[in-house]
Amino acid sequence: MIDEKITIVDLGSYKIKLLVISLNEKNYIDIHAKFSIYSSGIKKGNIVDIEKFSSKIKSCIETVEKELKFKINNIFVGINSLNFNFLTFGLSRNIGSYEIEKKKDLQNLISSATNIFYHNLPNHKIIHFLNSGFYLDKHNYVENPIGLRSKTLDVNFSFLSLDKNIILNFDKAFTKLGLSVTRYFYSPFANSILSADQDSLERGFTNINFGFDKTSITLFENSKILFSSIIPIGSSHINNDLVKAVGIDKNLAEKIKLNFDEILSGKINGLLETEIKKTKTSLDIIIKIVNARIDEIIEHIFKKIIYCKSLNKSARQIIINGGGSELPIFKRKLSKKLNTSVKYAKQSFPIKDTEFNIFHDYMVCLGIAKLIFFPNKDEIKSFVKKKSGFFSKFYSLFLKS
Repeated sequence: MIDEKITIVDLGSYKIKLLVISLNEKNYIDIHAKFSIYSSGIKKGNIVDIEKFSSKIKSCIETVEKELKFKINNIFVGINSLNFNFLTFGLSRNIGSYEIEKKKDLQNLISSATNIFYHNLPNHKIIHFLNSGFYLDKHNYVENPIGLRSKTLDVNFSFLSLDKNIILNFDKAFTKLGLSVTRYFYSPFANSILSADQDSLERGFTNINFGFDKTSITLFENSKILFSSIIPIGSSHINNDLVKAVGIDKNLAEKIKLNFDEILSGKINGLLETEIKKTKTSLDIIIKIVNARIDEIIEHIFKKIIYCKSLNKSARQIIINGGGSELPIFKRKLSKKLNTSVKYAKQSFPIKDTEFNIFHDYMVCLGIAKLIFFPNKDEIKSFVKKKSGFFSKFYSLFLKS
């Protein structure tokens, strides 16, 4: 795929973002075009108006095609739907003290896992299928069991899936525009992969994306995804609380949110202070409203970490990003609640053109690029094969990327 231009689209509820990139011979990402537009027709990661949504996608594609004089036919797409499902379970196979074979032993477990998944979630489509750990004789963790001897082989599998109808709705919108989706990605997974360097992945970390109308939390231990969930509350809810509770307009609510630390410290900007006084709203009320919403979000995050029993594991290292993460009060409160340091995501992915703030603005797109060009070693791949007159999906650890 060296020098081949690929198009990646991040479907955010606040903004839709598009990147056209390629991988050069030095394994650096070349940025050929970037474009973002305010979203419409999509809420909480799902299409709510296909005409409005298609119009926005069309605008993105046409703008970039005109800039590059390049026809876009195929795209990679990141989705951040509240309806994503995370499922993990383990399977065991009796080996009988023989050497473990990839086709006989591992493939059997993979096939059994997919059968169990579709039996329980027949209306879902697998977006990511991951090996979350091999264990010999129940307790001995290994990275690659092939050729090793054991009495039993246990494998933990993790699935990130989405209702088929949600995917079909996206397919319809893109097909109307003459676009074919090469592959869908779970945006928080792509975002997390980009947020951490190899050391963080190996030690374990928690990635929190404090977004517009959602907050995603993804936990990793020993380089493997442990859990992921999306909380249906984001930074826009702070604005909504202020609008509903004290009757101010949306623009003032946004200014209050962005300058909340100055309000707390008593160093409020004169113009902003004048605007607030005109509403006859006390600063104490504003502080209580904003604090209450941030505390609620952090409490949800805390409960997810407790649920995973990761308070002193993955949660020892917290990496945050997303528009809401730029609020200093969020970072301070999160650090205090989890009793650990909280860091912002740093660029660890080689990008040739860094003239603009592409890392933070296009994190999901770049995370998808990383998964495309440097596939996650634990991802169980899929392809479609012809079998007995029909096409079926087949999953394997042993397919070439």
